[in-house]
Amino acid sequence: MTVKKTVNNYSAPILYKAFAVLNEIAAEPQKLGISDLARKLNMSKGTVHGIVQAFLDLGVITQDSNKKFRLGPTLIELGNKAFAGDDLRLSLRPFLEELHSQFKETVFLGTSDGKKVTIIDKVESPSGLKISAPIGSRLSLLAGATGKIFLSALSDQELQSFLREPLPKFTEKSITDKAKYIEEIKKVREQGYATDFEEYMQGVNAVCVPVIGMYGEISAAIWMVGFSTSLNNDKISRAIMAMSHVKKSIGTGN
Repeated sequence: MTVKKTVNNYSAPILYKAFAVLNEIAAEPQKLGISDLARKLNMSKGTVHGIVQAFLDLGVITQDSNKKFRLGPTLIELGNKAFAGDDLRLSLRPFLEELHSQFKETVFLGTSDGKKVTIIDKVESPSGLKISAPIGSRLSLLAGATGKIFLSALSDQELQSFLREPLPKFTEKSITDKAKYIEEIKKVREQGYATDFEEYMQGVNAVCVPVIGMYGEISAAIWMVGFSTSLNNDKISRAIMAMSHVKKSIGTGN
């Protein structure tokens, strides 16, 4: 395997060496030790030992009684998350398109790692002037309707802990009073959806519903975003009914 030295003019050879080690272990699990890897990859034993030790600490690889290596549980976990993301996009894409077709607004699908919300799919408004964001964008958990949905899954104690820092003031309509924000999250828990009337972006409204996983957890969220002149109170009320119907139609546990 050839080890590349640069990417986009930034040199990070240790990363390529690390992946070279990982690739060899994947190709010949439980057959290679440090000496074998060093010889096959033309690296020093010290370099290979450092990479291997880091991988062992992270659970990326494991070592058997004969000092040979194989892929570890961390890679399996990451792989499962990647496949889950693909499964979500494939299974929920028709629902995003259905909502987009009915309301002509941008519809997003996202997941959360407990720190940020990541957009994993979208269907954009056909209008030339629209709300958009690239797939892969990461949003604050305190950003409007979407964050409210994921925060509604926290216990009261977890929510209090998460809200230790002052709430950000994105716009003049942002809820910055902690007690009022907690009441808002409790309301989201009860009603099963969240709204955002210019709280995150001035002149922009949003409505969001959770996607419930097989164990009753919030595995993702679907949200609709539009300018307040288009996605107004009446349209949001209709969207809530349609999105709640979509949520039930998904059939993933709710």
